Amino acid sequence: MSMKTHLGSLGKLRPTVNFSNYFQAPAGTFWGPRTIPDCQLILLVAGSASFEFAGKCLNLLPGNCLFYGSDTPHRLTISSDGPSTLGSIHFSWDSASTEAIHPEPTIILHTREHLVRPAKTYTVHVEGHGDVDMWHFYEFTQLESLFARIAKEFVHQEPGYGSIARGYLIQILTTLLRYQMDKRFRAATEHSKIAASIEAIQQDASRNWSTPELAAISGYHPTYFAELFREATGYAPKHYLVLERVKQAQLLLLHESTIEAVAMKLGYSSIHYFCRNFKAVTGLTPTEFKQRNVAL
Repeated sequence: MSMKTHLGSLGKLRPTVNFSNYFQAPAGTFWGPRTIPDCQLILLVAGSASFEFAGKCLNLLPGNCLFYGSDTPHRLTISSDGPSTLGSIHFSWDSASTEAIHPEPTIILHTREHLVRPAKTYTVHVEGHGDVDMWHFYEFTQLESLFARIAKEFVHQEPGYGSIARGYLIQILTTLLRYQMDKRFRAATEHSKIAASIEAIQQDASRNWSTPELAAISGYHPTYFAELFREATGYAPKHYLVLERVKQAQLLLLHESTIEAVAMKLGYSSIHYFCRNFKAVTGLTPTEFKQRNVAL
């Protein structure tokens, strides 16, 4: 069974909340080891807890948020020091209907030996940024009110509560993805020598930068530089160059009269290669992008 799922474009996803609650759990309470049929977000609001999965044990503090999906054995344990307050959201990534499908009937219990199994990865295509793997752990303190609002909708279940819950969930997922992309970028630019190579790409995206050229700017051996660059940005240097070119192309397409002119300005000798890169990143052809952004 594949441990990686590509979800498609963020802008086209229709996540549905299957169950949500916001509650205080007594000291020593635990869930699992188990797997769930859908995905889950857990926010520790107050207190402390531990989370075991993929051979690791995380100590959770207020503001910590977990994300995991199906086929990921896990165990969550509330600290023995006292009760903890949690927000929990079970959800499906994409469904035309907002009708909740409660996960309880198909939760599977496991033994502790299963906790070493690798965690399933979920990849989202973010327009203008490429594919982004959702993290399993976030240190983010601005989600409490959204978790509480979704839980409130599930308690009262007034007309249209599924649609309102979907809106809040989209906000949470988008906020988490923005946070991790921003953190990844800041991690890259804070490293002065990596920042120098990133700046070179941004200042001259039309140049067909090679990894040895960028490594020389940063003062590293090419092999080590490539590893460091990927660790800092999440991308290989060549892939990052493509993303930067497409980002600049989106601005140029609003002003240039032809797609060929944009491709030439960004160093593409082949219009077909440019169009292929552009669609791979944005999900649109350059022509479709221009048509959608005609000034009214």
